[in-house]
Amino acid sequence: MSVLSFILSSNESLELAIEIKNKNKNLDIQCFSLEQKLDKQIKESNVFNKIHKNLKDFHSHEIVFVDSLVKFREGILNQIIDNSTEDKLIVDLSPAKNDAINWANSSINNEKINYVSAYPIINLNYKLSKVDSMFTEQQFLLMPSKNVNERFFNILIQIIESIEMEPYFMEPVEFDSYYGATNVIPKLISYSIIKYAEESSSWGEMSKLAKNEFNYSTIGSLTDPEELFEIIKRTNDLSTHWFNQINKEISNLNNSFENKEKLLLDYLIKGWESRMRWELGVTGNNDGSAPSSNILSSGQTMAGFLVSEGLIQKRIDMEKSKSKDLWKYKRTK
Repeated sequence: MSVLSFILSSNESLELAIEIKNKNKNLDIQCFSLEQKLDKQIKESNVFNKIHKNLKDFHSHEIVFVDSLVKFREGILNQIIDNSTEDKLIVDLSPAKNDAINWANSSINNEKINYVSAYPIINLNYKLSKVDSMFTEQQFLLMPSKNVNERFFNILIQIIESIEMEPYFMEPVEFDSYYGATNVIPKLISYSIIKYAEESSSWGEMSKLAKNEFNYSTIGSLTDPEELFEIIKRTNDLSTHWFNQINKEISNLNNSFENKEKLLLDYLIKGWESRMRWELGVTGNNDGSAPSSNILSSGQTMAGFLVSEGLIQKRIDMEKSKSKDLWKYKRTK
């Protein structure tokens, strides 16, 4: 392998590059930053053999990991691909996977260009699991285009396994559906919460009470609006499906207010139990009877944004006791 390169736009992709370098000391790893805010971290990491200022420099690089906004994706990929005469593997980390694969299959006419859409699952609370990194024992989702030769395929698998991740193949449409449900819809709701609050005549006083809970609920509204719009546009049917599902759920919540003594409390308890099952990694049936095979790490992923590390660790310790009803709410009335 000559050069392994990263086009970076997020902390996660930077951490991925650092981890690959740490586990493969002899690799020549180079990068280009799409975000100025990453420049200092890139320099301080001391893992890159070269930091580029021009995307055209990547014409001669053999393997390129690309982390970009969806709205810029094709433009960036074309700069890497145009006039390329060498065999090359592009690993695209951006969402809207089905659209990406369709574009690659129809628009990349150079047989030397190999394209794989991918997505590393990360464990942000990996220290609680006592593993080496946020990537250890997680899945690296792979969605190859029609043109990926065996040599590049084997190299990519070796890179993934070198950082103790599991290669896992997924259909692009399936990914887009899951991504829509767990990323797009929460962000849309986040926009709605901040919008209705600010438009209230009482917002001036109300905003003084808008602390942690409000911050967590509206953090998604910091997403680039054009980027979110682009993802929705490229996954329209799936995003619409999940938006309709959440509308039904909000309708159920609204109906529960008509019978507060019974329905509302039941609704809230079911929501609490759903959250607890997810936190513990019990992601099978609604009754919690089918735990996932990756119960600790999946239960911790992203939970650190919403609950304290102490609570997560307490739940992990409790899980080890193998109590089957750990996720159940203990009613007092």
